Amino acid sequence: MDRWIFCEKDHVHWGSQGGAGLLLRFVPPNGQPVYLLQQRAYSVDHGGTWGMPGGAIQAGESPEMAARREAEEEIGPLPPIRVASIEVQECGGGWKFYVVSANVDREFRAFCVRETEATGWFTREEMKSLRLHPDFAQWIQDHALHRA
Repeated sequence: MDRWIFCEKDHVHWGSQGGAGLLLRFVPPNGQPVYLLQQRAYSVDHGGTWGMPGGAIQAGESPEMAARREAEEEIGPLPPIRVASIEVQECGGGWKFYVVSANVDREFRAFCVRETEATGWFTREEMKSLRLHPDFAQWIQDHALHRA
């Protein structure tokens, strides 16, 4: 069972081992890349905001394993994915969130399972009109969405 923790800067985080999220990208022929986002359930922190599915890393899990598990718990079964990168988002107080970026061969239908109000595929430009999870918005500002 996981829990809320305080980092060295007294920020509150979910996940005693850190957290991980899965950012999926599809590049259509002759089109702009689109990214699969979930709108977080209103019952969780930052409810109603958009971001990648993710959550706490469990004991013994790698960030990639945690991101895949959390995505399947929150949006349903995943097609084959190709991991492009794993980047660390640090809070400055010792707690880490891993962004696992991966490519898929097609858009697929994601479902509203646990902790999810809605799902959708969005270009980077379209994301500007969404109410993004604050940490995801910061990550987008600080990093390229995909290097691969």
